Amino acid sequence: MSEQVQSIVEAVRRLDATQRRELTVALAAIELSASDVSSSRKQLVESIRGKYRHIPTSSESFMNRKKEETVQESRL
Repeated sequence: MSEQVQSIVEAVRRLDATQRRELTVALAAIELSASDVSSSRKQLVESIRGKYRHIPTSSESFMNRKKEETVQESRL
């Protein structure tokens, strides 16, 4: 266990019962907010994936086309 984690564990052990409950609630809230973000991000990714499903291209070929366009624009 790292020194930082060990010092956190020791600090938690020094908390009284009320403070430990508050910490438990706070940690649960952090975990819930993280899972909400991941589920909303997943929904966004799915909606985008569906929107561009018909476009037959990879990100690599897209970047190559954009690079070529930039080179052509710089020549003008």
